[in-house]
Amino acid sequence: MATRKTAKKTTQKAELNIPQSEGKVSKKSAKQVERKMKKAGPIAVLVIVVFFVVGLLGGYLTFLLTSSHDCFDMLGEEEVTLTLDEKYIDEGVKIIEFGKDISENVEYDTNLLSDGNEFYAEEVGTYYIKYSVDSFKYGKIFKIQKVRLITFVESSEGGE
Repeated sequence: MATRKTAKKTTQKAELNIPQSEGKVSKKSAKQVERKMKKAGPIAVLVIVVFFVVGLLGGYLTFLLTSSHDCFDMLGEEEVTLTLDEKYIDEGVKIIEFGKDISENVEYDTNLLSDGNEFYAEEVGTYYIKYSVDSFKYGKIFKIQKVRLITFVESSEGGE
């Protein structure tokens, strides 16, 4: 009978993938591991927090260094007043992202009529030219857009 009980226990341990020699050792080693974890717990958490904070600071400083001269600036005046018989020649924008000039990637949105780089209107009113760029920093992170307002007035109003 004793052989049958031993065989049954061995089979159960094999089904659980537990090594047979683990029976007596596992209780002792579990207590040792538990004690070591209690001692190392606060230290391990402190080390993780320190590495996290150092990583954040390092990333922030790297971002500042690589983007210290970046800009998204409108060239010329932000608000312009013209007469209906005049055309506005757009000066554009200057966009520098991570030290690289990406001004040629600018996207325009306007309600003015245009001939290439010249804009005009057929009616009196205030119009806009909206500048945006599809880039990592100014398109996805900060979503920056610049808007230039152009007001067209009658010829007689422009001289006053």
